[in-house]
Formats: sequence, structure tokens, C-alpha cells
Amino acid sequence: MNAIPTRSPISRLLVGFASESGNARALAQRLGADPELQPHGPQVLPFNDIDVAGLGHGDVLLAISSSFGDGEPPANGERFFESLRQAPALPGLRYAVFGLGDTGYPSFCGFTKALDAALSDRQAQPLLHRVDADLGYEQFFQQWRPVLGQVLDGDATAGQDLRLQVTAYGEDNAFAAGIVERRRLNHSPPAAWHLQLDIAGSGMAYRAGDTLHLVAENDPALLQALASWYGDSSAVDALRDRELRLLSKGVLRELARLGGSDVLKSLLKISQKRELDAYLHGLDLLDVLQDHATPQSVPLARLRELLSPCLPRAYSIASHPRDDQLSLCVREVRYTLRGRERFGTATGSLLHGGDTARVYCRSNPGFHLPEGGNAPLLLVGTGTGIAPLMGLMQELQATGDAREVHLVFGEKHREHDFLYREQLQDWQARGVLAGLHTAFSRDAAQKVYVQHVLKQQATQMRDVLARGGHIYLCGNKSHLEGAMREAIDAIGGEGHWDALRGEGRTHCELY
Repeated sequence: MNAIPTRSPISRLLVGFASESGNARALAQRLGADPELQPHGPQVLPFNDIDVAGLGHGDVLLAISSSFGDGEPPANGERFFESLRQAPALPGLRYAVFGLGDTGYPSFCGFTKALDAALSDRQAQPLLHRVDADLGYEQFFQQWRPVLGQVLDGDATAGQDLRLQVTAYGEDNAFAAGIVERRRLNHSPPAAWHLQLDIAGSGMAYRAGDTLHLVAENDPALLQALASWYGDSSAVDALRDRELRLLSKGVLRELARLGGSDVLKSLLKISQKRELDAYLHGLDLLDVLQDHATPQSVPLARLRELLSPCLPRAYSIASHPRDDQLSLCVREVRYTLRGRERFGTATGSLLHGGDTARVYCRSNPGFHLPEGGNAPLLLVGTGTGIAPLMGLMQELQATGDAREVHLVFGEKHREHDFLYREQLQDWQARGVLAGLHTAFSRDAAQKVYVQHVLKQQATQMRDVLARGGHIYLCGNKSHLEGAMREAIDAIGGEGHWDALRGEGRTHCELY
């Protein structure tokens, strides 16, 4: 970044934006209303309302924009960008670019990167390094705004070390994170594990509530078994990166056709969905091939062509960013079927693979803590569904947020399955948790689940919700949301769950 003549007078401060969903517009309006910027008389305008030919000495452009589609300018920025690309040199213009993007797109922040390059090519002077923010942009904005104020007030060095740029990792460009800790959290099967990953140097930004995607490695024993079935050792390499567990109906239909299996064809009928699900439960590609095909009917080259790349597996992050570390809480999948020991594709890779895991983050704004205010929180997690709730608690601690929090945790046995027991009880003892409520379903003759505990605490829960409380729910989707709906309606009256959802006060992460 070139030296900036920040002490030269500011004749006009333009806060320009281009926005599709409204997020960039909202940030621009907030920036324009910032008290620290008022002495400069900021004007907030859509890019298309800014006259590029009129930009000159003394002008400062603060550009906030999203990218449309795969790196294109939003509609209210197209004309501005085209004019900029045709403009002569703009050596007197100073600028800063704050880009909003989604790392799920191949051209992450493509438009704002192009905008930064176009301004630089025309000799405009950057005040700060360009910001490349993902869906969790608020954290970056809170860091960027005060530093921008310092720079505009003449401190040329204030922003030299501020680099707020998310690296756009994905399944084709995953980061190799070191696995620095594997710690079992329970004593009864199936095992629950705490994993600690080292993401130092990755540039990945996340916050509590976000999701980590794992590009897993297939079980070497399964690959070898497939090679033995084919009588061809090259099958190991041919299928190493293919999806061997989650078989789509399209794959199954083609296997049925190639193998001439009337049984599999029949199972694929719409009316046989339940029977198909029951058949596939616990099975993998090798089982289906053994049951319905021969190596001759499904040649190896055709099989590789037919199968999709190994699908990433998603996990809720169990931590708040600190010291380049990231935590997971996972349930191990391990069982024996048809004489073969089986491992889950993801947990097998994490727990029995090497010392690294190929990962990338995705923002999950729907599970972030509510912005502003001090509304109480009701956190409900079952089993490893405690994971994102641990992250939310850590964020509250790190930010000094002292709002009232109640946590309800459900598992089988208190003695064997109380995940993160010491940490949760410490938070309760220190008053960080106003309430720690547990439901251990197998410890009594009458099974007790989280919905029963909520009803038992109905008076307290009703008060929490009456004061604007938010509910965060994480666990198995097959029955948990329905049980929560029934409990909340019993506490607050018929339709209360739907009313809370309509107000944006329920946050569900179900798997």
C-alpha cells in the first residue's frame, strides 16, 4: 500500500454503496451516521449516483459493496463501474473498499476486488487495505470503522497492519488444519470426542455458530475391499476421492440398470422409500455392488465416472475464535456389519486418519448471537448438539456480554455422558450460566428428555421468553424440533413456538 497523504484537506467524503440484499446499503448508512465522521459531512449515495468524472483532489470515497452472482457488480453499481473503467487517471482521489461476499462462490468478493484494482490502476490512493468479508462481516466492520476514523483524522500509520481478508476456501481448495488434540468426552458408546484444530496461517475467519466443512478421506480398508472385489489394485486410486457412502438415487438407478437387478429397481420406486432407506441403513457402495452387480457388469472406469466426488461433511463449530484454534465435538460412527468393521467417512478420517484435516468454514448467521440489547438466552442441546452452544458461551465470555443465559443439556447417563461437565458446572458456579438444567433419559425408570425439563421449569422459562429471550436449539432433527415446539406451546400457549419463529427468536441447527 502506497503512502497516503492523509493530512491533505478532505473536501468531500462520499460513502458509496452497491447492494442487492440491502446489507451493503445498511452498512453505508451506519457509516454515514457515525459521529466520528460527521465533521467531514459524509454523503451516502448508491454508486450509480456518483459522477466519476467529478471525482478529484480532496475527495474521499468509502466504497461498501457486495458482489452479485459470480463477481459481478450489483445493479446499482454497474454504471458507476463502467464509467470508472473508462475514466482517466484520478490521482487526487483517496478511497477505501469494504467488500461483502460469500466464500461459497468461486469469485469471492469478485466485484470489490475488481473495484479496488480499477481505482488503483487510475492512481487513486488507498487509505486502508481492502476488506474481503464473508457473511460474518459485522465482526470485520467493527474492527474497520474506528481505524478508518483514525486514518481520516490524519494518522497515516493507523491502518498499515489492518488486514481483514477472508480466504475463500472450499472443497477444491481446503486448508490442511493440524489436529492437535483428540479427547474423549464420555465413557459409554458411541464415543463423543472433542477435537482441537490448528488453523494458524489459514486466514479463515469464523465466529461462534458457524460451520466447519470437512473434506474427508475414505477408509483405506474400504478402498482395499473394493479393489479385492474388482481384482484390480488400481481401484484404490480410482475411487479414493469418490463418494462411497452417500449414494444418490441416480447412482443407484444406474447400478440397478448395469447390474440388471430387478430387486434394486423395485426398491427405487417412490412407493418403496421406507424399504429403500431400511436397506441402505449402514451400507456402503461395496455392499450394493455385492448385492446387485458384478465387476463385469459395472466396469471400474464406469463406476468412477458415475460416482460424485466425496461430499464434504459439515460440523457445528464448538468454539469462539482464539489463538488460531478451532474446536469440534463429534460423535464417532463405528460398527461391524456383514463381517466388516465400518467407520463413518468423516469421523473415521478425523479420529483414525493422519494428523491433519482438510477443512473450510462457512458462515451461519442464523445461529449467531442476537445483535445489540441484552435479551436473555435459552440454549438447548442434546448429545453432541452441545457443540455450537459451547461456542456461543465462549463468545459471551470473550466479549464481556453478561446477559442471562439458561442452558438445557440432554443425554443418556449423567455418570457416563455429561459432555463438558466440568466447564458447564464452572460456568454455573461463577454465575456465567444463570441456570444449568440437565435431562439424563436413562437414569430413572421414567425417561426424562429436554422437553420435560423445560416444562418442569415452566415459570422460569416463561419469564425468560416474556423478556424477549432467544432460543438456540441444536440436536437430532428427527424429533427434537417437534418436542421443543410442544414444550414451548405448553409453556407459553398454543402457537407460541410459531410466534417466536416469526419474530426471529428461534435459532435451530438440526442434523
